[in-house]
Amino acid sequence: MVAIDGPSGAGKSTIARLLAQRLGFAYLDTGAMYRAITWHFLENGVAPAECAGDPDGGRERMQKALAAAGLQIDAGRILLNGRDVTSHLRTREVESQVSAVSALPFVRARMRDLQRQVAAHGPVVAEGRDMGSVVFPRARWKVYLDAAPAERARRRCQDFARQGRAVSEQDVLEEILVRDRLDSTRSDGPLKQAEDSLYVDTTGMTTGDVVERLLRLVRGDHGDHDDHDDRAEEAR
Repeated sequence: MVAIDGPSGAGKSTIARLLAQRLGFAYLDTGAMYRAITWHFLENGVAPAECAGDPDGGRERMQKALAAAGLQIDAGRILLNGRDVTSHLRTREVESQVSAVSALPFVRARMRDLQRQVAAHGPVVAEGRDMGSVVFPRARWKVYLDAAPAERARRRCQDFARQGRAVSEQDVLEEILVRDRLDSTRSDGPLKQAEDSLYVDTTGMTTGDVVERLLRLVRGDHGDHDDHDDRAEEAR
């Protein structure tokens, strides 16, 4: 198990996918799982912002919708009740609600069960917000990928441009800062660096450089002692 955590836009999905390919491991995109549930809630009119006026804050309606969500991961595609929803997961609507959905304890409990089921079938590279700190605390390799907020906004805008969407970097930066605050302050599985993880600031690094760095970690080119020293030094 390689557990990769980090904030939005740090390059986790791309790095984890490429690392999994190089290692011959399965790839687990937990962020896509939460986005799929967020999209499902939006489609059913039960996203947190849409049911804030309910006496229970929408808990009952959201739990009912969650129970009806059959989520599957198939060759990198996300299927919801048999429908491929992969192309819907990076919309502004989903991005604006996913932190609130991810903060719901009953959603996180369901996702943790699914994530652990996937990991039980063989070697996995899993990326998310609490992979090393909560979901897989005994993962053999833990990494925290980070980057300056402006760099993360630039990368996210490039992703949007590839999708044919024109979004200003300032708007994306503001959304990232809000997402960081929500992700790091939620009570259940907040975004934080696991104490025994390797911290890697990817600002100014190419994708290839980051992948090679993590390959050296997993393949043990430096030995366990040096890896531990790297973690301690880079966390300071």
